Amino acid sequence: MVVGKTFKKIVLDNSKDVLIELYTLWCEHCKELEPVYRDLASRFKDVKQLVIAKMDITTNEAPHPYTTKEVPKIYFAPAGKKRSPIMYNGDWKLKTLEKFVRDHATVSLAGVKQEL
Repeated sequence: MVVGKTFKKIVLDNSKDVLIELYTLWCEHCKELEPVYRDLASRFKDVKQLVIAKMDITTNEAPHPYTTKEVPKIYFAPAGKKRSPIMYNGDWKLKTLEKFVRDHATVSLAGVKQEL
């Protein structure tokens, strides 16, 4: 979980790739995404240089260019390129989200078996 005070430390850490979901507690799509996003985080939990994070934007403010008025919104912040996050535009399926992470990862994902 990321909050306003930890955003810089976690998401903007230039040594790590970060996937961050911006959500609200009342959003039905966010609730539907929750188990898939949790499974995605579990798949990559052993990759120390990849962080799968989320932030409730009703109580926290994300800095530009991570802002949004639509939720859920997912951004991939590559190591060394935090000013240019990549917005996710796919469906909410584990396979698609995993492919997005693999396609944009700058850190090694060796040892993480790919979802079929």
